[in-house]
Amino acid sequence: MIMKKSTQLARQIIRAVGCANGLAGRQLGCENAVEVIKASPYFANVQQKVPLKWGKTIEEVNTGRHANALTGVTQTCRQLAHETRQVIENKEELLVFGGDHSCAIGTWSGVATALRPAGDIGLIWVDAHMDAHTPDSSDTGNIHGMPVAHLLGYGDKNLARIGDRLPKLLPHNLCMVGIRDYESAEQELLERLGVRIFYAHEVDRRGIQDVLQEAQYLVTRNTIGYGLSIDLDGFDVSYAPAVGTPSDDGINALEFIKALLTIDLTKLIATEIVEFLPKFDDNQRTSEQLVSSLVEYIYKTKEFQMQSVNEIVQRVGKCDESVRVSQSL
Repeated sequence: MIMKKSTQLARQIIRAVGCANGLAGRQLGCENAVEVIKASPYFANVQQKVPLKWGKTIEEVNTGRHANALTGVTQTCRQLAHETRQVIENKEELLVFGGDHSCAIGTWSGVATALRPAGDIGLIWVDAHMDAHTPDSSDTGNIHGMPVAHLLGYGDKNLARIGDRLPKLLPHNLCMVGIRDYESAEQELLERLGVRIFYAHEVDRRGIQDVLQEAQYLVTRNTIGYGLSIDLDGFDVSYAPAVGTPSDDGINALEFIKALLTIDLTKLIATEIVEFLPKFDDNQRTSEQLVSSLVEYIYKTKEFQMQSVNEIVQRVGKCDESVRVSQSL
């Protein structure tokens, strides 16, 4: 009976929420990612291994491209924040498949506001880019390069105040991993705020396992839990060719997946995977396979860790009961 209860706790439902958005990116096409993932034979195989159920897919609101996309992105992110907040309040695991990375404003605004009464959240942001522009600092006006700034409370007020008026992330609870393609305005903002940035050269020198372990410590020391926001362009293009803003010398995806096995995922609140641009994938569908592998290894590892924790708790409870019985005799 104890083992059955423990397994049930470990196999909590994972609710997958989609966001079919791409207008805020440099190239169109990410809006098709959710549809491709749903139909993927690789992902179908993953669904046989983890207790995943699809929820709602948010369709983006089209008000134009670049700077003109601002109103549409705001409406889209509000809808996404509503969905992610509901999943968290229902106490389900949250997995978001986005299009371009502007959807992160919606994802983490919903998570942060849902958990605000309990405490702050942390976030590990895996990316080639800082994504920390504001509308005033961006030359392109592409909002997929702005979510971090808005989650920290900077930039357009309507985007920064989705869910509530407070910043969704505090700088010391955010870690950026794999950064190698950025502009001075973004770097100045993040470094001034004290965000921990693991640049690509540090990842190369130390190894992704060491970096992720430190990042996980930093984002959990002052929080109730943390999230993972994974941009596929954070990885080397040989592992993730299907992205709109590729950058050389990225993270080795195989080493990243191995590193997941070594970090504590018991406090993982939600995962977000973005910037998959299916039309650029190769004949082996390498990027599609990577998305599937990330989901499988994150949630199978978390399941194992949670089951181990629950079994330890049960054993400790049995020992405590034995002590109380012996003391009463």
